[in-house]
Amino acid sequence: MLNPKIFSLPEEELPVKDVPQGYAIVSDQVAKEGMPIRFLYREEPDAAFSPDSGWRMFSGFEDDDYADNADNFHLYSLQRMANYQPAIAKLLHSPTGSVFEQDLHQPDFVAVSDWEIPQE
Repeated sequence: MLNPKIFSLPEEELPVKDVPQGYAIVSDQVAKEGMPIRFLYREEPDAAFSPDSGWRMFSGFEDDDYADNADNFHLYSLQRMANYQPAIAKLLHSPTGSVFEQDLHQPDFVAVSDWEIPQE
């Protein structure tokens, strides 16, 4: 279940706390348009964003033009995102190289093995 009110609460008031420290780069389709996270992966953290955890989160409906525009993505704490969509909380403890997706008709995320994390 999604909780869009989470984006207006201070961090210390967020109920789900058992997540790693750090931030994720999140699609505006999720964070601003209220779509669920359906695809997420963890790459090596970007040194340019010191609190970066390496997690990248998407609705799964971003096309290439959307995904290529950095203005469509923003940093959010892992705690905030786990409170927005609690189903991802346990996944956030997964190591670098992890990839997960959620089918539109299934409640659980599944590990993805046929998709490679992009290399820059």
